[in-house]
Amino acid sequence: MSKYLIFLVFFSLFFVQPCFCTDEFLEECLKLAQARSQKVAVAAEQVGLAELRVTQSIRSFFPQLYLQSEHSKGKTKLYTTLEANEYKSESLGAKASLPIYTGGKNVANLKYNKMMKDAANYNYTKTREELFANVKLAYYEYLTLKMEYVALSKAFEKVEKLFLKTRIEYKAKAISNLDLAESENFRDKVANLLSSSRINLEFAMQKLIETVGVNTIEEISGTVSEELPADAFEIAFTVQDCISFVQTNNLDVQLAKLQINMAEQKIKINKAKVHPQLYAEGFYGKSGEAFVDEPLQLTSQWNVAAKLSWGLWGNSLAASYNMNRTDPKSIVDASKRTEVDTLSVQLGILDDIQYFVDAKESSVSKRQQTAELMELLKKSRLSVEKAYNDYIISLNNARTIRNELKVKERKLALMKRKNDLYEVQTVELMEQSWNYAEAISKYARALYSNHTSIVELEKLTLMSLR
Repeated sequence: MSKYLIFLVFFSLFFVQPCFCTDEFLEECLKLAQARSQKVAVAAEQVGLAELRVTQSIRSFFPQLYLQSEHSKGKTKLYTTLEANEYKSESLGAKASLPIYTGGKNVANLKYNKMMKDAANYNYTKTREELFANVKLAYYEYLTLKMEYVALSKAFEKVEKLFLKTRIEYKAKAISNLDLAESENFRDKVANLLSSSRINLEFAMQKLIETVGVNTIEEISGTVSEELPADAFEIAFTVQDCISFVQTNNLDVQLAKLQINMAEQKIKINKAKVHPQLYAEGFYGKSGEAFVDEPLQLTSQWNVAAKLSWGLWGNSLAASYNMNRTDPKSIVDASKRTEVDTLSVQLGILDDIQYFVDAKESSVSKRQQTAELMELLKKSRLSVEKAYNDYIISLNNARTIRNELKVKERKLALMKRKNDLYEVQTVELMEQSWNYAEAISKYARALYSNHTSIVELEKLTLMSLR
């Protein structure tokens, strides 16, 4: 990123402020919406779950410790007698298990779960930003319609006064019946514009209420401007700047890149099966057994075991070596074994076909994620270009209509003075008032289009562009 672009980013984030909307009201909307959104709350819980998975992966590098206690009772028969004798046994001790070498499986699992955590954070941010975008769209619709309604209300008051004046003029036979009908038609046109604006404003207010998650608009603190702004919003970035922001900031793009890295880790996890995995286990404690009518004496006992598992491309090899030792000092029974060394080897034939399935699945998944990233970058670039083009068109329209509005205001004021001097008929003044009211509606629509295009750009680039 060039120094000029960095300066623009810094300038937009810290110095460019909205020129006519009330920040406090919008900030309150965003804060309330985030606090009351169930989707955002669930996304936050998913982040916490991903953090637990990372902790679980870290735990796999350390020994597993167990405290062990076994008690049993039973009956046995000695070879010298047919009478059954009751016996009891007890074992107390500590057991430990430690992975020595896992072929990189634990490391790959840890990296994968860290990426899952990053994905959860991305998903949380995406969910929140989508909510914010919906709130902003609802807010700006409510804002522009309220401005439009207030402006049209003022325009209708003037038209209504002019209509009453034409009725007086008609009674005085200063104008014809046709002029009176025409003036009534202009009055009705402005009234219809005002009625449509009121209906749209009420719906926009209800949409904002439901999007934020409140019961009434009064629950949102702050005030909303009622005056039409002098100009539409203008951003300080080019379309190429916005496209570059997409590649670094867009959440869908970042998630797609992360999915590719996760697919690579899946491949490493699967490849770890073809490496030997070695584990060590140990036990130390006391154990013993005796007839119930004899005192139970516990003997020191310990064992060490080494276990090997190895996936051999669809086959599996498992081997273990166990060394068991018992302190002979307190052993009375001569048949009691004090040393036992056991070697066990087991070869499974084609019992791990899942290895080939996982390998193929991981490979296909990586290729799929790579293809989706390429497609996503293309779609994002086109989306940015479309949103930016809509922004330029709305900006030009708003400025053109605003200039038209200024001209109509001046013309209306001039005709008002001429009407007072009886140089212009009142019905002509009403026609100009109707044209002015229509320009107000066109200007409000252009402003809203300007807002929606910038909100879309901010959503795509994850940048504050105003």
